[in-house]
Amino acid sequence: MHHTYSTFTKLPRRSLLALAAAALVTACGGGGNDDHEHTNTVIDTAGRLAIAENAATGVRVFDLDSKTVAATYTMDNAPSALYTSPGGRYVVAMQRLQDKVQFIDSGIWQEDHGDHLHDYKQASALVNWTLTGSRPTHYDVQAGRQAAIFMDGNSAITPIQNAGVRLFTDASIAAKRLEASMDLTVPIHGLGEPVGNKLLTVSRAADATTTLPTHLELYQRNGNGYTYQRQLDTRCEGMHGSLSTGNHTAVGCNNGVMVVTHTSATAVTDRMVNTPLRVGTIAGHPKLTGQFVGIGTEGTAAAPPVTTRFFAIDAVAGTQTALNLPGWEAGFVRRAHAFDRSGTRFAVVDHQGSLRTAVRQSGAWTAGVAVTGVVPAMPTAAPWPAIAVNQAKDEFYVTDPVAKQLITVNSQTGAVISRTDLGFVPSSITWTGIAR
Repeated sequence: MHHTYSTFTKLPRRSLLALAAAALVTACGGGGNDDHEHTNTVIDTAGRLAIAENAATGVRVFDLDSKTVAATYTMDNAPSALYTSPGGRYVVAMQRLQDKVQFIDSGIWQEDHGDHLHDYKQASALVNWTLTGSRPTHYDVQAGRQAAIFMDGNSAITPIQNAGVRLFTDASIAAKRLEASMDLTVPIHGLGEPVGNKLLTVSRAADATTTLPTHLELYQRNGNGYTYQRQLDTRCEGMHGSLSTGNHTAVGCNNGVMVVTHTSATAVTDRMVNTPLRVGTIAGHPKLTGQFVGIGTEGTAAAPPVTTRFFAIDAVAGTQTALNLPGWEAGFVRRAHAFDRSGTRFAVVDHQGSLRTAVRQSGAWTAGVAVTGVVPAMPTAAPWPAIAVNQAKDEFYVTDPVAKQLITVNSQTGAVISRTDLGFVPSSITWTGIAR
């Protein structure tokens, strides 16, 4: 049964006027005595979600202001993942097995006009541009600036297809072009972290113990390509998972987290922060610079219990400590995780459907809330619940694949605000809009 406790309200009159003004004004600096051209144009909007239907080509654009599906777009293939472009305007729809990436314009964005900021809200639209490449897998973002898709390549076909990196911005998506690209000389499951004009990507030593990378290599952007600089010294066996915030990049390894510090526009230093378990996923937030969360798995199916463990990584000090979530016990497994928009709350949906948080206060992590039954009945197989974060207001959005619902959660308290029936099984989800 449809069951909703909605806190969304109609736009206030001043916001409706701003929206009308945004629709009328197509450009600034057109002459005349328009005082509004030199003041901020603010639209009161919570943004829009993109929600993929499991094992289907449909992507719904869910408007958070009206709490309705504003549009449905049919991708060429069922998306393997949905992400948000670095500026927040576009949906990036990865189709890994079909070597393709498509884009949806959410219709909500902000432009910097020099002396003022201008918000826009209009109908969403499918972008008439498709990015192709062999096995697009990892999506690495320098928040607010640029993003890179790492193409794994494919060694299972003849001739083999090598890995590569494709760099774009919100502006280049609008122009239907890449900012830069490069190809490696082998297929490899890797990463491509863009930081300014630098790019960190991967290589594998001849004596590697797995097919995963062992080293990072530094490249410098040169127009629409990249020039090789050097291989970093630290060896990171079993490399998987990465994130960049501020002047630091963190990468997961068999023995910990490799931390790269960006010391100048062209130079970096690197070192290993050892952890008791292999780290395969890195979490972080642009506002929490120099701090990361490394996520690892303790135990195996052959040696249970399998437990997800979390490590607080201080990239500046080069240290790690166990990050403890309230009520987290042996046998607890992470199904989804996210930081809130402030970067001070780290939230995890566990295998029982509870939401558990840790809070960053006075330079340290403390236990936050534990809210049971956020997802009442957990699925027994993928798709698992997914989580998206509103960057304009204090809300999380959690998918419920069993109940076919969208759950809105207060990101400060963990309380469930509403449960909205979707009418389909959701898989990937991402938020688009204007960060506040």
